[in-house]
Amino acid sequence: MRGRGKNINTSIQIKPNIVNLFDLEVFKDGEVVSPKTLFNKGLIRRAGGKFSKVKILAAGEFTKKLKFEDCIFSDEAKVKIEKTGGSIKN
Repeated sequence: MRGRGKNINTSIQIKPNIVNLFDLEVFKDGEVVSPKTLFNKGLIRRAGGKFSKVKILAAGEFTKKLKFEDCIFSDEAKVKIEKTGGSIKN
């Protein structure tokens, strides 16, 4: 039974793609930010042919008024997005 239990503690959960707020400066005001639009702009990759979840982190300055769909946010990122007038839709 050699090798039985090997890598038993590795996670099978797919980790989300990480995007920082300063990366989103490539979008124009009023645009929608979703996993599909982030892929089209080259900010994330597909995992196994599918769009994995996207987590937005609060690193950097953020000045755009954007609409977010189907993303996960850090608490600080939510505050910065709402402060600039952006909207979050899950």
